[in-house]
Amino acid sequence: MQQRRNTRKEKQNDPSKSRKVKEKFVEVNKPAPIVAKTEKQKQYLAMLNDPKIQMIICLGLHGVGKSFLSATVAADKYIKNDITKIIVARPYVQTGKSSGLKPGTGLQKLYPYVRNVLDPIRKRMGDAAFNIALADGESGSIEVQELESIRGRSFDERSFLLLEESQQSTPEEMLAVITRVSDDCKIICSGDLNQRDGQGESGLKWLLDFVRRHNIPGVGIVNFDSPEDIVRGGLVKNIAIGLMKEGQLRNNK
Repeated sequence: MQQRRNTRKEKQNDPSKSRKVKEKFVEVNKPAPIVAKTEKQKQYLAMLNDPKIQMIICLGLHGVGKSFLSATVAADKYIKNDITKIIVARPYVQTGKSSGLKPGTGLQKLYPYVRNVLDPIRKRMGDAAFNIALADGESGSIEVQELESIRGRSFDERSFLLLEESQQSTPEEMLAVITRVSDDCKIICSGDLNQRDGQGESGLKWLLDFVRRHNIPGVGIVNFDSPEDIVRGGLVKNIAIGLMKEGQLRNNK
């Protein structure tokens, strides 16, 4: 009887068994590989994973996967420890009001406007790991910032800087950010020039023209400019086609 108990105890303390359980747990929770649904998505994913490309300018219509793909790749690289930080930033342009007029922390104010980026990261990482990394949105491994608040800051960490809705930025704001990026930081400037709400030239359009004019190396450009690039659903695609026929949507060029 005593020998049987000892045998049972040895099996419970067997480190190889513990490793197998852990490996099985990791395997079960391992995110599925990212699969491109269109040729443009394939190009975009290649740029996101190319270490030689430090900046990506991603233009496109709604529903093409701009934010989803960049957020998912960033999460995977964070999980693999390829990067140590994810910064999600966007200009705050909302019916002419400042986010400072709303109650709550910076994260609470901005969360509704960057949820399309944070949700894929949460899904990829899992709730527990995501909440730890996000923390208060400022001191953790995942930061959520207004574009205006990161001007002049240096990005020295191994990181992904996801600049969302960048068509809403000004040329001055865009220049202040892109000139502070280190060699370890990849910046993705995504947006749709059709959805510019502010006055004056768009910072995204200025950046696109500047990069093309000077043929800046290390910059990738992808333009989801066709309704065929839309993957969200048939209704969204049909609406985009209708808007283009009416002249309300232009190609991002």
